[in-house]
Amino acid sequence: MTYPRAHLVDAENGGLYHCLSRCVRRAWLCGEDAASGCSFEHRKEWVEHCLLNLASIFTVNLFGYAVLSNHYHLIIETLPHEARQLTDVEVAQRWLRLSPSLSEKTAQKRLAALLDNPTRLAELRLRLGSLSWFMRYINEPIARRANKEDGCKGRFWEGRFQSFALLDEPAAVCGLTYVDLNPIRAAITTSVQHSPHTSIKRRIALQHTDCAPLADLSRLGLTLSSYRQLLEWTVALERGAPLEPSDSTRHLFKRFGHQPADWHSRVMAIRRHYRAYGSADNLKRYADKIGQRWIKGIKALRSASP
Repeated sequence: MTYPRAHLVDAENGGLYHCLSRCVRRAWLCGEDAASGCSFEHRKEWVEHCLLNLASIFTVNLFGYAVLSNHYHLIIETLPHEARQLTDVEVAQRWLRLSPSLSEKTAQKRLAALLDNPTRLAELRLRLGSLSWFMRYINEPIARRANKEDGCKGRFWEGRFQSFALLDEPAAVCGLTYVDLNPIRAAITTSVQHSPHTSIKRRIALQHTDCAPLADLSRLGLTLSSYRQLLEWTVALERGAPLEPSDSTRHLFKRFGHQPADWHSRVMAIRRHYRAYGSADNLKRYADKIGQRWIKGIKALRSASP
């Protein structure tokens, strides 16, 4: 059964989500097309720049991203309560930043018009904390720009984006790990620090846990060092290397209530595209909230439990 986005995403209180958008027909419209020989690698930079810019405008925490040749992933937390705390001027100014080509004179006129329209301001305040509007301002401009470059019309993205709720901290760290390691699984690179167009590469390059506009990893109980060790240990697992987890990684597992032997199966469960991920209790509460009697993932979660 298909559920509307408004039924799955908590627009009032916000939440953490793994989001995914694919190019139409899964074509390599952001990579090197083997059929035509054309390279569209530069479009990955478009997507990455757009993500980081929007993260500084919308009231969200962008924890992670990975831009690949025919799709991209996000780990994002929506913060509608922060949007409600913005002043009218802040709401109007943020919204106008979405139209950077406006002249200063035009921008001032629009700012005055918005401040004189409480109904419009209330609408924009909701949008600044909205997952759907955040994704819209990524996908629509990229699609228009790519179609203009190609001299064509039609869809660039394969329908609407997909979103999957991450109901607790362990689920969020699993999702973030899965996303940041995508280029390695796709054989684009062999190392974490050289993974192109990923949040982990940006964090390592800047050498900070807080790499604004990326959200601070401490919000997920991580340091850059502990998270990098976790990623490298996960890569070793996937390559079949008998590597023992570091002390910081063991500490994370203890805090999450996980066993090291279960970690990889939990990370790879992210690719199954369940509606939500989290502990059995959190999944049950989520199922009740959206009016389902059960939800996929509980059985898989229990089978991986100690």
